Amino acid sequence: MNGTRHDPGPDQLKGILLVLVIFGHTFWQGVGDSWTKWMIYGFHMPMFLFLSGYMISMARFGTRPWGDLLRHYWKRMLAAWLVVSVLWLALEEPDAFTDVQSFVEVLLLRPAFHLWYVPMLFLSVLLLRLLGRPLNSSAWARTALGLAAVAGALLFQTPLKELVPPIVLDNVDARYAGYFVWVLLGVALRNGWLPRIGLWWLAPLVVVGLAARSWVYVSDAAGPWWSVVAFTVLSLGASLCVPPLRDALRSRLPIVGEALGTVGKHSLYVYLLHPFVTDALQTPEVGWLRSLVLGAAVTVAILVASCIVAGTLERVGARSRQYRGYA
Repeated sequence: MNGTRHDPGPDQLKGILLVLVIFGHTFWQGVGDSWTKWMIYGFHMPMFLFLSGYMISMARFGTRPWGDLLRHYWKRMLAAWLVVSVLWLALEEPDAFTDVQSFVEVLLLRPAFHLWYVPMLFLSVLLLRLLGRPLNSSAWARTALGLAAVAGALLFQTPLKELVPPIVLDNVDARYAGYFVWVLLGVALRNGWLPRIGLWWLAPLVVVGLAARSWVYVSDAAGPWWSVVAFTVLSLGASLCVPPLRDALRSRLPIVGEALGTVGKHSLYVYLLHPFVTDALQTPEVGWLRSLVLGAAVTVAILVASCIVAGTLERVGARSRQYRGYA
């Protein structure tokens, strides 16, 4: 979830996506009870997963030593995720510590609230590394994995989940299999397995997806399959916009300056920690307009605080390194 040092595009895009994630978590309404939240949840996490996959160069990644890979991801995201997960469970779900089985289930198999993202992404990383050589050398292997990813999305994210044994759905988070397709799509475009599409060609697809998603929300005639179609069209269009958006965001945005890139650079910690704030605030049940205003205010406050803390820690770290250099 960390962008490259010399390319601010991924960091700024992650910052924008984090704005949507935090803003969505400020609503007291459920996803199906707020049009704004319904629309945000129609594309923001697929875009995040696509961007994570788009950062993986299989030429280097596919042959990376396992020990080096595990150490890298432990330092970059797994250690922080584990600490935050234990803290979240202690505050929100203390029953998870009843026994080892309960703890493992809530930690890994059915992660609480937002904590599913890191283990889901790490499992995707392990699978891609395991299949690295075949994927780099064989179009058949890439096709087979792509079909398997689509099948997983259909089986675990559509009404076809009735075909999956209940013991699986009851004990494992369906997003592990259902969302892998977005990671793989990002990997495919980054590594030239699929052609890149320009932003102007994708705009109509995004517009159709937004219209379809909105229609599903307001229509009593829209069944579950229409909801799946609308979600897929919108998520696909938005995800395919990631490469041109990343290129467009290589320059600082006006007004926000470096703030957006700072949030994106530290996106893992902002993502893991912000629910402690949004959950503690318990946004009151107010009308949609006040809900939007309160949500925007909380989101801005969290982002400003994140920039202040990140900047302070970076300055302390720089001074510490400078001091050790003189010592």
